Amino acid sequence: MHARVLALLLLSSAPALAAEPVTVSYDLAIAGLPIGSATMALTPNGQTTSVAVVGKAGGPIDLGRMSASVVVAPGQVTAESRSGSGKDASSAKLVSRGGPGESSFSYDGLTGRGPGRIAMTLAGSRVTALQAAIPDNPLAVRVPVTEAHKTGVVDPLTVVGLLVQPGGTMRPENLCGRRYGIFTGQARFDLAATPLELRPPQDVPAGWQALACRVTVTPVSGHRIDKGARPEPRTASLVFARNGARTVLWSLSVPAMFGSFTLLANAVR
Repeated sequence: MHARVLALLLLSSAPALAAEPVTVSYDLAIAGLPIGSATMALTPNGQTTSVAVVGKAGGPIDLGRMSASVVVAPGQVTAESRSGSGKDASSAKLVSRGGPGESSFSYDGLTGRGPGRIAMTLAGSRVTALQAAIPDNPLAVRVPVTEAHKTGVVDPLTVVGLLVQPGGTMRPENLCGRRYGIFTGQARFDLAATPLELRPPQDVPAGWQALACRVTVTPVSGHRIDKGARPEPRTASLVFARNGARTVLWSLSVPAMFGSFTLLANAVR
């Protein structure tokens, strides 16, 4: 679930309605070894923005295939993802509705362990109702989720909706320099991002502005701690490229078990 939320985070500036469709191509690598490619397309349609992400495995490490889509509209964010094949196939649909007063979040997914579902209601930043049925390893030991962990939170798609703006652009100011408590219905983690800073222009295409920040995700509860596991905070480095009304994610680097996982754009059109 954590990885899916982070993946969605891959998925701005005025005037938003003036934005045009943008497609960005990426190279993927782990510890400098090529592992595949990905494409992200942002398509505006009035006040709605559709984001489609497709990943393709390649190179010496086969990590399978992944596709995801996000639709951001006033009052609602919908995301769907698929990965793997055969017995390793997984899929998920997430929906966030509402606003600052009352909102709802749902998750319907299928993994190798079977189907899972979450239905959650929030009043402001507090979870007021929760139904969760997620298949789990019977030997798993997790940090208990307390009522305090369900306060001061938003659902994961709320953050995506702040980053991907209706009209077809991204607004990193709504992510960088902010702090969010995020509750998935199964786990709580805290996200803290440094303020945006200018980067040398050679980091992005000529004529574009480079903006960067670091995002740290800290597990709070709901994560596994069996077999001596003690999940530590992870920090991702992000660079956004901005040209007028267009802002896109240009690069992402996240520490992995061996080296770092990197996503680096090679073309934008």
